[in-house]
Formats: sequence, C-alpha cells, structure tokens
Amino acid sequence: MNLKSGSLAALVLLTIASPGVAGGQRLTLKVSPVVAFAPASLTVRATVLEPSDDNRFLSIEVDSPDYRRSVEVPLDGKNAQRLNVVELKNVPPGMYEVKAVLIGPGGPIANTIQLVRIEPAAGHSR
Repeated sequence: MNLKSGSLAALVLLTIASPGVAGGQRLTLKVSPVVAFAPASLTVRATVLEPSDDNRFLSIEVDSPDYRRSVEVPLDGKNAQRLNVVELKNVPPGMYEVKAVLIGPGGPIANTIQLVRIEPAAGHSR
C-alpha cells in the first residue's frame, strides 16, 4: 500500500468510525463526495435534529491549511427548516475539515465535523 492509498484508507476509516457529533445529538452533518478530484463541488447537508427557539444560526466551515470558506445560515428558532443544504464549488486540492455549528443566543449549542479529501486533477501537481 503506498502512502496516498494509505492516507485514503485512514480517511475512510476515520469518517466511518467517528460519530462526529459533540453537544448531544442535536446536529448531523453529511458531506458528499468524501473524496473527489479538484476542482470539486461539495454538497454539505446539516440537519438540526431538535427544533428549539434557541436555534439562531447554523455556521458551516470548510477549512484546510491553504483554503477556508464559511457560510452562516440564519435559523428561525423552532420554526426553522431542519435540513440545510450548502453547495460549494471549485474547492481546490487538500484535506478539509468540514464543520457545522448550531449557534444559540449564548453561543454554540452543538457541532459536528467530517473530513473530506480533494485530490489534484489528473496531470496536475498540487
């Protein structure tokens, strides 16, 4: 197994093995695809599991050492839609931490993280 396939296997195991939720089961995150070629389009699905008047914002961050992007989605408390979908286009190569944070009046309520790897396109070096 070479280094590249070894890191890919570790990524898949980490994604499958980690629950990815902190602060209770109030928020889930699914990013697809988990592995792609650059420039990638990612679909981020964050689901708020517990409707509450305290649910004010949903912050979604895509972060690597060379690239960062964030989106803040306002929520209408317990009347907010549970599923929030964000499309990110032209994401460059790298290993990314995708994080969703549910924010209330006093700060973060829950968060979840998923790892994503974007490989350089064939014929291009990083």
